[in-house]
Amino acid sequence: MLHETVQLTVPGADGPARLVSYVPNRYPEPGSHPRPALIVCPGGGYERLSDREGEPVALRFAGLGYAVFILYYHTAPQAHWPVPQRQLLAAIDHVRTNCGHYGIDPLAVIPMGFSAGGHLAGCAGTMWNRPEIYRSLKKKSPAFRPDGVILCYPVVTGGEHAHEESFRNLLGSRYDELAETVSLEKRVTKKSPPMFLWHTADDTSVPVENSLLLAKALKARGVDCELRVYPHGSHGQSLADRTVFAPDRMYQLSVPCSVWVHHCDAWLQRRFDGSQDSGSVSAEYKQ
Repeated sequence: MLHETVQLTVPGADGPARLVSYVPNRYPEPGSHPRPALIVCPGGGYERLSDREGEPVALRFAGLGYAVFILYYHTAPQAHWPVPQRQLLAAIDHVRTNCGHYGIDPLAVIPMGFSAGGHLAGCAGTMWNRPEIYRSLKKKSPAFRPDGVILCYPVVTGGEHAHEESFRNLLGSRYDELAETVSLEKRVTKKSPPMFLWHTADDTSVPVENSLLLAKALKARGVDCELRVYPHGSHGQSLADRTVFAPDRMYQLSVPCSVWVHHCDAWLQRRFDGSQDSGSVSAEYKQ
């Protein structure tokens, strides 16, 4: 496994972000097909980063054959909008530019975000071409567009169903000015990449309406998406198995949610194994 740390420096940041790779050796033979790359963005309300949504996720998906990277992006009070967004775009560009080094497919670079990290990944999928974010990175915006996005119980909207704390941490003193601007459902265009979303129906921290609003916006603009809504599970399930819950927190575990990994893997294989037309449009709502 190629396990290394890259320092990513972007304008406006107080120091570099870390991008840590978990890239399996190229089995079954050195000339095997390039892998899709997943860039994991842990949650934490834009105030901290959840360890449970970092390395355990990276190891699970590396075990499924993906090249996985964890982005340790900056959070409040160290950084506010649009610094974390620039850091993710820089990570996408780094992975794609170094596709030969990592043995990855440059047309399959996919951020995967959890909760507030889901909002960050969603920003890459809907605002990679927003000048406020990308222009200072000194490349044209197509360099930063992800090829797909995976959103796990994501923070999406600044409206009625907002997780207000995440938006206040991200926006700081600009909250009133920008809360609507950074609502993902309002930023979707026909150029947005395909997305896989999952949520639980009874999430009381980040309501399921966040994913429903985004899926509706994607469908309205003809963007391929798959939304999985599982009946039960508190917020922050991560892999939804015993590897990510401490013994005194096992009561929060909702094992049925763990099937999201299988569903996500199947979606990735359908979208990025080269057997389907990437321009096809469908929207699936499954429960």
